[in-house]
Amino acid sequence: MRSRNLLAFLTFQSFRLRRSLQPHRTNSEVNGHHGHSAGTGLRISECLGLQWQDVSFADAVIQVRRTWTCGKVGWPKSKTSKGPVPLHPLLAKFMFRWKRKTPYSQPWDWVFPSFKLKGQQPRVANMLVEDYLRPAAVKVGILSSHRDDEGRLIDDDPRRFGFHNLRHSLASFLVRIRTDPKTVQTLLRHSDVTLTLQCYTHSVSEDRMAAAGAMLTAIFSHAADRSGLKAD
Repeated sequence: MRSRNLLAFLTFQSFRLRRSLQPHRTNSEVNGHHGHSAGTGLRISECLGLQWQDVSFADAVIQVRRTWTCGKVGWPKSKTSKGPVPLHPLLAKFMFRWKRKTPYSQPWDWVFPSFKLKGQQPRVANMLVEDYLRPAAVKVGILSSHRDDEGRLIDDDPRRFGFHNLRHSLASFLVRIRTDPKTVQTLLRHSDVTLTLQCYTHSVSEDRMAAAGAMLTAIFSHAADRSGLKAD
């Protein structure tokens, strides 16, 4: 059973993850989800619920009007969740290319449709994670793994990993570059600023743990050198 510990990763790891997802059409779709979750803070249910009528290239904005969860259309979690999301030029460029590439580009079409179901409904989030996102995370070293007797990479990381990790990593990144809480709250569309402040607390705790670890590693390495012993 996967651990519920929420993993956040660094910018360069997100870049490697994106590069690992490049090659073919389905991965282009996963890259789209990656861009939306990592760059806008959209929840995966909100990404899957997008139709082309929700994306305004002229106004550089994405409107969150519906969600897609467990094979059904739903509605955003709160009034705040319905807030407009900025469409950065870098993401807009990717979205525009995807709109030209997909056969389902009418206003009422899903932005990330199921090709197997001929565009009648969006893709299934769990399948995207298990078939593409998680293997890519293992490949680039975000998740731990080992090689079997035939040299194949085997996922042995007990932690859960999915699109929500991208949203969490965006929050951590914004905290680390000292973005003010109100901006972070607006971008992530938290209804309660307490949720946003928890991101700050969590990020600070991670930074302190990393700092302590670096110091202890240096101390024990130095002690091992002095004693002639090797640190484990």
